[in-house]
Amino acid sequence: HGTVYLAGCKKDRSSTNAFGEAMADVKQFGNLPIPLHLRNAPTKLMKDLGYAKDYKWSKDYVGPTTDKSLLPEELRGRKYYKKH
Repeated sequence: HGTVYLAGCKKDRSSTNAFGEAMADVKQFGNLPIPLHLRNAPTKLMKDLGYAKDYKWSKDYVGPTTDKSLLPEELRGRKYYKKH
């Protein structure tokens, strides 16, 4: 029943286009480093190196916890998903 319903729904390529744009960036930039503020810091050395600096997390918090980008510097400001 679900398949029949989905087959009749209006189609949107937004997700497919976003995936294609993201894959093009992967091909262009390769394996970019994870921003320091997103990296795990289980040791004092890692904390001293800036890992997880200013990272905020709460299981009860809904929404962005930071104004920092979640993307590497080279991809800052990119938006892949655009609803048509």
